[in-house]
Amino acid sequence: MAIIVLFSASVDTRVITASAKTPATITASVKAKARKKKKHKHKHNVPKGNIGKWFKSRKALKKHVDKVMKYWADKEERGEISREEYYKKCPCGYEAWSCSCGRWTGNFKYD
Repeated sequence: MAIIVLFSASVDTRVITASAKTPATITASVKAKARKKKKHKHKHNVPKGNIGKWFKSRKALKKHVDKVMKYWADKEERGEISREEYYKKCPCGYEAWSCSCGRWTGNFKYD
């Protein structure tokens, strides 16, 4: 790393630091960033359930299901929907399964 000090006629002095990267270093770092941006295409070996999403863990899937159930319970509690509509739209549970890649999905269960 090089340090360059500029002096001018006024009292102001500035210190500028310059990086000593070579073109080969710059090219290597650009290629590394490009590799990080590429996503590996994976075809899941099991179908995506009616939940409609893939999750990184079973815990994340359960958190999503709990959030959906709370959403409908809150709407019913505030009087925005009737009890019958709540029973029709709010899932009463779920089933979960995983893909060979480690992602999780599932189905909402309704009465």
